[in-house]
Amino acid sequence: MTMQQGGPQQGQYGHPSQYGWVQMPAGGVPVPPPEPRNGVATAGFVVALIGAVLALIPIIGIVSWVLSPVGLVLSIAGLVAATRHGVGRGLAIAGAVLGAVGLLICLIWVAAIGSAASTAPSYSSGTYSASSGSSGSSSAASLPAGTYGAGTYAVGSEIQAGTYRTSGANWCYWARLSSADGELSSINANDNVDGSSTMVVKASDKYIEFSGDCTWTKK
Repeated sequence: MTMQQGGPQQGQYGHPSQYGWVQMPAGGVPVPPPEPRNGVATAGFVVALIGAVLALIPIIGIVSWVLSPVGLVLSIAGLVAATRHGVGRGLAIAGAVLGAVGLLICLIWVAAIGSAASTAPSYSSGTYSASSGSSGSSSAASLPAGTYGAGTYAVGSEIQAGTYRTSGANWCYWARLSSADGELSSINANDNVDGSSTMVVKASDKYIEFSGDCTWTKK
């Protein structure tokens, strides 16, 4: 049997289609051609999803600074490919959204950590930042006798030994000091206070430092 050029060879079964000749087994059932895929969109969605999930976990979420941008870029590339092939558009859009969400969560973590760090006493190179001025007489001038606000007070002359109470405020800090030289080694004891609290001034202390919005009154 003589076949035209471009048709199936002798002994083959099939029929023409837009993808060329589709092979047909002896039983007569055609084998469909493989469906087109968008691997870039799939990869972008998977990477962006992992980045968004890990961004919710403290410390571990630092890897999202890498995963989320990579997922976002891959998803955008997948979206471009989807406009040409018509496949994977949904995955590409979802990946782009997840990549953006992962980056947003990372930025929220940075803002929260920065805000927490700015409200705590600053320590650097073995020293701490004491309240401005070596005396708290200026802040205490407007307070009743026996009540103290933010400042550094000399024990014995400006503040007496005893127990002091505060009703609390947004943030408070106290420190019992052996000297006012700003060295960490001069701190006998200290604490951050949130809410009602008490602290004890000992006669052996040289200075007492109060910071924040609290006022302290001797019991």
